[in-house]
Amino acid sequence: MPNSLIINIADNLKAIGSSILIVENNDHFLYRSDVISLLESLSIKVSTGSSLQQRVDFELRNEKDLLILLTSGNAIYLDDISEKATFSGFFLKDYLKQYHIPSIENQNLEVLNRLYLNPPLSKQNKRDTLKIVDEIVSTSEERARALCTSCFEELDELMAQEPINWHSVIRLISKALLVSIGTTWNEKVLDYTNSINEKFQEYLRTSHKQLKNSSSYKRPLIVSKVLDYLKLNFLEDKIALVVIDGMAWWQFLMLKKKIKSTSKERTIHAWIPSITQLSRQAIFRGDSPINSYRQNPDNEGKLWESYWSANGIGKYQVRYEYDRSNIKDFGQTTKLALVYKDLDEKMHGSTSDYLDLKSLTENWIERSGIVDVIKEVSSAGFKIFITTDHGNIQATGWRGLRGKEKLGTQKSGSRGQRHLEYEQQSLSDDFIYSNPELKGAVVQDDQAIYFTNNQSFSTKETLVTHGGSHILEVLIPFVEIEND
Repeated sequence: MPNSLIINIADNLKAIGSSILIVENNDHFLYRSDVISLLESLSIKVSTGSSLQQRVDFELRNEKDLLILLTSGNAIYLDDISEKATFSGFFLKDYLKQYHIPSIENQNLEVLNRLYLNPPLSKQNKRDTLKIVDEIVSTSEERARALCTSCFEELDELMAQEPINWHSVIRLISKALLVSIGTTWNEKVLDYTNSINEKFQEYLRTSHKQLKNSSSYKRPLIVSKVLDYLKLNFLEDKIALVVIDGMAWWQFLMLKKKIKSTSKERTIHAWIPSITQLSRQAIFRGDSPINSYRQNPDNEGKLWESYWSANGIGKYQVRYEYDRSNIKDFGQTTKLALVYKDLDEKMHGSTSDYLDLKSLTENWIERSGIVDVIKEVSSAGFKIFITTDHGNIQATGWRGLRGKEKLGTQKSGSRGQRHLEYEQQSLSDDFIYSNPELKGAVVQDDQAIYFTNNQSFSTKETLVTHGGSHILEVLIPFVEIEND
């Protein structure tokens, strides 16, 4: 369910009717990083820094978004800001009136949302409030314990088989991840997944290159074979390819609950390293990506059109759409591509862990309109295929790049947190030579270097990102929605 508490707060802030708010928030709820992440996903920029930082945020603000400048109450703003802004106050107690606020203000947003959606009939004291919170937490913990224990048992059996059914493995991992987020079981699931990833890396070393030349008639095994599969099996049909950038398997399970249609679910491999510049290019090129390509919607649309034109489909039948919240007039289109970038952008810009990302995903599904678009496209007679270019991982920081390590790097469309690409082979060699502690944790592929475990080129304790070859980044959904 989307976080109704945060959505209501966002709607009320927007309803004030000003594009700039100076908000006094003495309970500091709006200062929380998870709250800021969700508000930003709802087009509200929250500025919590110094007066200088708030000045910068004011000058660089997006006119379409609401800007909130948080203040302790004694801040002095220059006239140009004060004249354009509206002063207001925010109190968490206005939304959770029946509870003892000091007992709940530091709870995670999932707990707060449950409290908000199920208010008691009378006002609760501290003891009763804590009792209600304990019941919510206990229920979540028990549910996580039961499902995760069952998944672990099944995974143990799968990992003992040869060959390993990686589709079943990633589905079970994703189920366990989704139910464990926000509970004490999440760390156990992540640790278990990282141990499975060690075996997955062994599989990649012997099998991934072969996937690039695999047959795509029965099903695609890698992103570069998606278009060939569609051509071989659905050339004469109306098809819609929906690509949701950065969507891991566990996030698709959230979307699946909303779509409520039968589906044929398969698992394919992202391109490695798992960056958009390469992996999404491979989808729309229908072939191995090239390094000189520059990732943008125009170029992607041209690749989509070029592929189908080369296979006898007229240009008037081919259509590409980018981040569309609604689409109705399909004309003579028979080959439709719909790309959604926003989820990946929110992940990169806001989140520090999977708890944040789960809430962001819930809100994105609700606000993007993707479910209605899928229904509309399906009702127009299209066979719908949903996939992504790569997944994501809750990573830990190894350290940031230092001095000359930054020289000659090309980010290739990624944020550079799990992947580096040097302009020269010698620079890549120097990096590996200077950091022997990374042996076994990274792969050097010519000038490229990427992590195979859950580390990142970052100083952050945790962050959600992509770009390496971890199982959560590489094994991704390829799903056919069957028309009812």
